[in-house]
Amino acid sequence: MIKAYILILTYVGNLKSVLNEMKNLKNVESIAVIAGDYDIIVKANVNDLEELMELTDEIHAIKGVKRTNTQVVEKEIKI
Repeated sequence: MIKAYILILTYVGNLKSVLNEMKNLKNVESIAVIAGDYDIIVKANVNDLEELMELTDEIHAIKGVKRTNTQVVEKEIKI
C-alpha cells in the first residue's frame, strides 16, 4: 500500500465544484481545504505507483484544477 498527499491548486471560483467532483474518486481517504499556496490536500491510499498516476490523472481531468503536487509518504509515524 502506498500513501500520498496530493496538493491541489484550483482556478479562482472553482473550489466548490472541484470538491464535489473529488468526493467520487476512488482511493481517496480524505479531502481537506487548506490555506497557503494550495487550496486542497488529498490523502490517497493506492496499491502501486501506477494507481497513483491514474488518480492524479483523474484529478487533472477535473474542470477547475490548475496544478497538483504529489508527495509520496516514505514513512508515517503515528503518535
